[in-house]
Amino acid sequence: MITPEEQKEITNFYYKRTREHIDRVKKYMDLIYNSDPKRFYLLPSRKETHDQSKYEKPELDSYKILTWKYHCTDIGKEFEINENTKRQIQIATYHHVKHNQHHPEFHDPDTTIESINPKDRDKPPERMVDGTGMTETDIAEMCADWMGMSEEKGGDPIDWGKKNINKRWMFNEDQIKLIYKLLGLYRK
Repeated sequence: MITPEEQKEITNFYYKRTREHIDRVKKYMDLIYNSDPKRFYLLPSRKETHDQSKYEKPELDSYKILTWKYHCTDIGKEFEINENTKRQIQIATYHHVKHNQHHPEFHDPDTTIESINPKDRDKPPERMVDGTGMTETDIAEMCADWMGMSEEKGGDPIDWGKKNINKRWMFNEDQIKLIYKLLGLYRK
């Protein structure tokens, strides 16, 4: 059971971390936009809406717990999530990916809640998600999101792409070229 003091700490951490994540993504959206303003002219309008659903139900409460779980894992602290909360997190994640265009799941009409791996939401589901309907703007925002996460976690978005492209999410050849071109901006 989470005490009121822990709940306050979890909530404060969530808002701080989410705000910082969005700021990092905006920074990378600017980088991508500035690399080709004519091609990515729609990207600046996405900056104001990126991940705003994380502040609303059904995402807010579940994402607070999920974010805290990741934080605890990062610092080597034990934090268990019960099965009911895990299911609520899966529902929240499904809502998030179906309401935000920078996620391939948004574009796949066959995506169901089971498209979010119930055992580990960061691993591929049983059926690959079809991201071929994503526009260049959607892909640019997705890449900015991957870059923001990579900066936060000390990773490389190209490595993330290699683990997920045409394994978790299906893209066509032109999309794959664009993704790697944009992710290459992170290294410059």
